[in-house]
Amino acid sequence: MKFTHVPTINTRYWSGIALASVFGTNLGDLYAHESGLGLLGGLPILVVLFLCVYAAERFDKFGHDAYYWLCIIIMRTGATNIADYMAGRRHMHIDRLELTVGLGVLLAVLSFLEARSDKVANTPHALKTLPNTNPLYWVAMLTAGVFGTVFGDWCQGVVGQGLAAVGLTAILLVVLMLYRKDVLKSVHGYWLAIAVARTTGTAIGDWLAESKVANLGLSLATVLSGVAFVAVLVLWRSRRVAEATPAG
Repeated sequence: MKFTHVPTINTRYWSGIALASVFGTNLGDLYAHESGLGLLGGLPILVVLFLCVYAAERFDKFGHDAYYWLCIIIMRTGATNIADYMAGRRHMHIDRLELTVGLGVLLAVLSFLEARSDKVANTPHALKTLPNTNPLYWVAMLTAGVFGTVFGDWCQGVVGQGLAAVGLTAILLVVLMLYRKDVLKSVHGYWLAIAVARTTGTAIGDWLAESKVANLGLSLATVLSGVAFVAVLVLWRSRRVAEATPAG
């Protein structure tokens, strides 16, 4: 993607990633169940949508990050369905812990390859600039999404939905704090934070949709998480624009 179409890595970015992880979890489940296409039947449509957005971005000369976030949501939705197919009892039924380890290794390899090819990976601007959003980046993002879904589901199975959501949120906050403090200043640190955000989003999304405490249901949880995701990106950006606009 063009530099003018990718967001800066800051608090707004990580808020968007976290909310996209929750929204994508709910949307993936809703899409698979309500479309009638199943876990894999709807994937070709998502692939076409992703390619259309990715292609349209190349012809847009205006500076905004809408294309990036659309790709993120499409990718996260597909990752949820792929993960559920691979680990689901009615489908491939791969052990979740084994699958988590395998996906973690794959993500580490992709991170290593991207770090070698990314010229800004070890510069002072690495914390503020996304890795190159080339095909390798999106393969890594898909892998992180599948990883987060599988690992998030495994954590819920071990400690329960509520505790998993709270515990993973705490871990995510620590990881993001370390990232901001330059402790994780690298492409590898970026992908670690993405993987934790994806895992946390899975736990929170499932809790919102299935918990008797929240009592929202999948449809309402999807709507609310989607509204929160869009609102944060739009209103946060609008406030920055307003602050940058001279008075009078």
